[in-house]
Amino acid sequence: MQLQTGERVSVWRCLLLDESENISFEKDKSILLDDDGNKLHLTQKEVIEKLKYITHEPRDITRLRIVLLARGGHFAGCVFDGNSLVAHKTFHRYVVRAKAGKKQSLKDGGGRAIHSAGASLRRYNELGLKKDIQELLTLWKPHFAIASCIFIYASSDNRQLFFDGKKPYFICQHRAIRNIQLTVRRPTLREARRIYSLLTQISSEISGERALNTKEELLSGAGASIGSYSNPDSCEKNLGENQVDIKADEASSIVREMDDLSMSIESEKEADIVCTTTPLHEAAKSGTSQKVLELLEQGLDPCMKDERGQTPYMLASEKEVRNTFRRFMAANLEKWDWVAAKVPSALTKEMEESQAAKQAEKDAKRKAKAKELKKQRKAKEKKAQAEVAQSQAASSGGSGPVPTQIRHSQSSGSAIISREEELRRSQAAEREKRAAAAERRMAAAAAAQRTQGTGSLASGSDNSCSCCNDSLAGKVPFHRYSYKYCSSTCMHLHKEILEDV
Repeated sequence: MQLQTGERVSVWRCLLLDESENISFEKDKSILLDDDGNKLHLTQKEVIEKLKYITHEPRDITRLRIVLLARGGHFAGCVFDGNSLVAHKTFHRYVVRAKAGKKQSLKDGGGRAIHSAGASLRRYNELGLKKDIQELLTLWKPHFAIASCIFIYASSDNRQLFFDGKKPYFICQHRAIRNIQLTVRRPTLREARRIYSLLTQISSEISGERALNTKEELLSGAGASIGSYSNPDSCEKNLGENQVDIKADEASSIVREMDDLSMSIESEKEADIVCTTTPLHEAAKSGTSQKVLELLEQGLDPCMKDERGQTPYMLASEKEVRNTFRRFMAANLEKWDWVAAKVPSALTKEMEESQAAKQAEKDAKRKAKAKELKKQRKAKEKKAQAEVAQSQAASSGGSGPVPTQIRHSQSSGSAIISREEELRRSQAAEREKRAAAAERRMAAAAAAQRTQGTGSLASGSDNSCSCCNDSLAGKVPFHRYSYKYCSSTCMHLHKEILEDV
């Protein structure tokens, strides 16, 4: 709405109108009706009457507003009477796999059903969440019966939680079901209250020179004009072209009700300041420290918060960008409220020099330690090479006196080598024995099978071990490729035989 003083007062469309309703201005003579005979186009006077009725609504739990939010396994529902919370309930079920981004039912709808424990749990939780919500809607049936409107936020795949096709699971006497056209974060009680406060918020735009005497001008009367969108996709109409006069007492009563609902001009301007993304937010998020410094020097406020309530410093992921904020804080300590900007402390030149000296000392110690370790490693390698050379000289039977200590190390080294060699030889001999025995058994079994018929051969090969040819009847065989084994020992033995071949 636009008052004659030039002030614009705005409310959310879904607070006054249903999705099928529009505003018809004086030049629009057409009257459209829906299937039940209700008008689809409301006159400016009817819209103003609706606004007046909302501001004068009784607070006796006879005109409730309900907010229902559903997203990604989270549900939040609240019942409001004015600004007071009458009832609320939240649910959460595990229905979305981590980093997958979709519910299990949507994954299954893609044609590939996953049969895992996690998938089964997510399917079960989807049904459980729907059951919990429907039980809550049944429990809140008295609230829905007297609700003036119901605000719903649910994506296309979550609408089945509230609707059976186009028919809702709840009964609303006024049929005022309205979709929330706002950005909704994770559905919680806090988020539901935030969304409701935004939907019932009255915004005001006023020039600075009229900020002091606006209320006196509003109370003194004048008229107002109301502007709207002819349809959701069209541009905003010129507010000056569609004006309608309102009596002075009506305008003053609306303004007084605005004050009673704690929706003053000052609070709305503060809300606008809090929820604004600035170029300083973008520069801090992108990690360009030079751009951040330029914007700070140009006078951009580092205390401004974006839609998520984060200051530019909170969005800075690069250390150099954070240091830029701290350096600017040290040079301009009194310019901004740095506590509100979430900048922890100032960074002076002396502090940076001290930090650089400490870092240089750490680097020097680390280099010295690495150099010492390298020196010790080289000494060990040289000692090991000398021992190997001495052992080789001893094994070759070289002449010349050998010290007692060297002879002792050579004998111990040769003893270790001989034991390892003996172990390897014994293992190889054992492996050859096992392979030969297995080959003999397999040859004997093949000879026995050749004496039988073809049918008995096929059935025997299916029910016998591929290594020892023992019967697998009554046993759970081990499988490897197309082979079957009676035990893991036969499986490993047959593997070695095949590798040797």
